[in-house]
Amino acid sequence: FRRLRIRWERRDDIHEAFLGLATCLITHRHVQRFC
Repeated sequence: FRRLRIRWERRDDIHEAFLGLATCLITHRHVQRFC
């Protein structure tokens, strides 16, 4: 069970990082359009 928990935690971290990159790219594109 501990190993499974560690795997899920790592996946959550990767998921959060992926969402962060996606939001940064979207906001960057919007900023370029307004500027």
